Amino acid sequence: MKNFKEYIRSVRANGYHSFTASDALLQLGISKNAFNCGMYKLRKKGEIISPAKNLYVIISPEYQNVGCLPADELIPILMKHWNINYYVCLLSAALCHGATHQRPQVFQVMTEKQLKPLTCGKIRIEFIYKKSFANIPIQKIIVKTGYLNISSPELTAMDLLLYLHKAGGLNHVATVLSELLENITPEKILKLIQGRKENAWIQRLGYILEHIDPIEIEKRDRIVNLLYGFLKKRSMNYIPLASELPVVNQFKNNRWKVIENTTIKSDI
Repeated sequence: MKNFKEYIRSVRANGYHSFTASDALLQLGISKNAFNCGMYKLRKKGEIISPAKNLYVIISPEYQNVGCLPADELIPILMKHWNINYYVCLLSAALCHGATHQRPQVFQVMTEKQLKPLTCGKIRIEFIYKKSFANIPIQKIIVKTGYLNISSPELTAMDLLLYLHKAGGLNHVATVLSELLENITPEKILKLIQGRKENAWIQRLGYILEHIDPIEIEKRDRIVNLLYGFLKKRSMNYIPLASELPVVNQFKNNRWKVIENTTIKSDI
């Protein structure tokens, strides 16, 4: 291999968007210092980025003004390099499923390891830690750099309630659920909750769905009835609708056993 540009062209010609330092050194037959020098020049031109140790990502001309690949194209490369289980989650997943009322400013990714946020050019990625990835419904979509894991609409709804502080709070979540509901399948949400031990997020979900006005009212009512029928078989405790707010002298919703210490105001 004569030079860096020829090597990068060969990487792209073989259908790849990234390479490792070790592979480049082997193919180019140069010293590590020479490699670092070449990478420095290419990074300065905006043709290469290094979002992780030993990993180099090729930036095509249309993305060089952004300084990075789009997040949905970068994530498959990063996660394969790190060998980490992941899925696109929360507001970013909701956007993929058609809940477009408010576009998130940061790309949210659930991972099995704790990772620091990543800023790459104008792209911001937030990694959210989840201890267990067992028995969770994840979908795969094709992007230019491979397959991207995304939470199913049902899992997205669950995560929105479990990570409210990462999703803009109750009212924002209510707005997102109004749009996300179109892609939620009643049978799939029932299967998901049957595999969960915690009640609080299901109680909040049922309560919120009863207080929004989605396009598909009949589907909303069916899901609400499934949630309520499931919870009736469990022992429930009263929970605050907003866990961060006081609960003294607040009305109680007996159906969902929710302390109404705030009100739901969807933007739709």
